[in-house]
Amino acid sequence: MNLNPFSWPLSVKIPAMIISVGFLAVSTTAIFAYFESKQAVAEEVSAKLTAVLEDREYALTDWLKSIEGDLNVQAQNPLVHEALDAFINGWQELGVSQTETLQRLYVTENPNPLGEKENLDAALDGSAYSAAHATYHPYLRTFLRDRGYYDIFLFDTDGNLVYTVFKEADYATNLVSGQWASSDLGKAFAASRDNPQAGHESFFDFKAYAPSHGAPASFISTPLLDTQGKLQGVLVFQMPIGKLDALMHQHAGLGETGETYVVGTDFLMRSDSRFSNESTILKTSIETAQVRNAINGQSGLIDGVDYHGMSVIAAYKPVTFLGSKWAIIAEQDHDEAYASVISMRNHMLFGLVIGTGLIAGFGFFSGRSISRPISQATAMMQKLASGDNAVEILGMDRKDEIGEMSKAVQVFKDNAIQNKALEAEREESQLQEVREHDRLTAIV
Repeated sequence: MNLNPFSWPLSVKIPAMIISVGFLAVSTTAIFAYFESKQAVAEEVSAKLTAVLEDREYALTDWLKSIEGDLNVQAQNPLVHEALDAFINGWQELGVSQTETLQRLYVTENPNPLGEKENLDAALDGSAYSAAHATYHPYLRTFLRDRGYYDIFLFDTDGNLVYTVFKEADYATNLVSGQWASSDLGKAFAASRDNPQAGHESFFDFKAYAPSHGAPASFISTPLLDTQGKLQGVLVFQMPIGKLDALMHQHAGLGETGETYVVGTDFLMRSDSRFSNESTILKTSIETAQVRNAINGQSGLIDGVDYHGMSVIAAYKPVTFLGSKWAIIAEQDHDEAYASVISMRNHMLFGLVIGTGLIAGFGFFSGRSISRPISQATAMMQKLASGDNAVEILGMDRKDEIGEMSKAVQVFKDNAIQNKALEAEREESQLQEVREHDRLTAIV
């Protein structure tokens, strides 16, 4: 096959030109429409993820501020100061072995099952400590339940944990010299003891806490000062992980594959993944680009991969709280985020195939409608050129250039016939002249 299109016959060249121009026009339009739509969807996805991230960041910071507010309010609550004094007095009245005595009364001999020890208002030992417990425990327990905290702790200035709501293994121990002195609860006490200033707060990020059966725990503490501004003790909240989970599990606007989550500077999750049946807090490590960027103090949007290795669109930003930094991430699978673009692309490809077929059919038949009469005219002229004046001239009834060409060919035919007749007459005349000459010659 001759690959030079300029040497192709018109019967091939004209349809090919029509098909090529039509395909180029359709495909160019489709490509521009696709990229314009993709850009519009990309902007929509970016705006959506950014809005979701900002909403989750606002909810998270609002929750953290509410915890600070609760801590400050309770630190100034006269009832809390009365409770601390009463528990300290009761502790001192017990004399020695306070840990063994209180854990026996409020844990071992507590008739409530494990995980429900807080339901006991007071032991029946008749001590000043139990009287204080009967008076103040219902209020602190109600506050804890209303606000969703995991536990509330009251310390004296020596680090004795004179009161907790839930009565776990750390209850009634000393957090300076005891078993849990190096825990974050011990550090929370020490931080407030060493900074006896009104409104001072210390926060310790989530870690596994042994007295809570290894559950993730974080603590926020503040010093309790008496009316003379002297350190009276320390108030500590064990922050609720469930509330943080509930905030992050809001996934409106993120479809079936999207989620928001929080990661610490150790790259361990601080919230559970909505797609995991088991807890991922402090268990799943995430060192994706979006997490690293947020930990480094950056905010933005990235087209990357998630911790499952899936392609995602992710929005990220840092959140700081009392010296701790978290990365908050909102992300959605790339295919779902761009589902409308992918669907449009597939429809465009299908339409391009159909359109190309239609253009090819149109090009073939329209091209043939042009090239066929030209080919016929060429064939007629070739026959005329070979001396076949009997050829029928077609297309003279057409009103276009083909009709004009056919009429011109008819003129060539008529001229050829006339010339042939004239030639025949000349030959006949010459023959008559020869005959006449021969006759005259014979007479002489």
